[in-house]
Amino acid sequence: MVAAEDVRAWINSTVYASLLDTVVENLNLSVNSDPVPDTVLQLDANKLNLAKLEPSALIAVAQDADLACRYIAEKLNAFSEVPDEQEGKSPDDEDDVIIETHAFYQNFLNLYLIELHFLRFNSSDLEDYLKSIRIPGAKKYSAQLKGMYKSISG
Repeated sequence: MVAAEDVRAWINSTVYASLLDTVVENLNLSVNSDPVPDTVLQLDANKLNLAKLEPSALIAVAQDADLACRYIAEKLNAFSEVPDEQEGKSPDDEDDVIIETHAFYQNFLNLYLIELHFLRFNSSDLEDYLKSIRIPGAKKYSAQLKGMYKSISG
């Protein structure tokens, strides 16, 4: 079972740090240099546990920096203008307003790497993973991710 300390060790590893540097440079992203809070690391540990993966399983996709950069760029572009689907949101509710955008925490690649792992090695279980982490419209989202992956990998 993955714990927050396992995630901390993973994001401090050479493989992860190298990928983070490459992604930040290639995609011109802003990353918070402060230590990642334990609560945030525990969220990643929970997602890894639901995915039934150890951080070491992410090494194979993390070492393909070109593929990871293409996937992250594609996903950021595809979903940047799409409003979040919220359960129970009424059409009469006011639109969400972005007040401020903060830099990513250093661990932000983990979610992309978990998705990439499923897309590359076990795409049939991606939808179940997305359901387990409570993504609304997991079936639709899974199909979108598979389409993105196909367009960047083929």
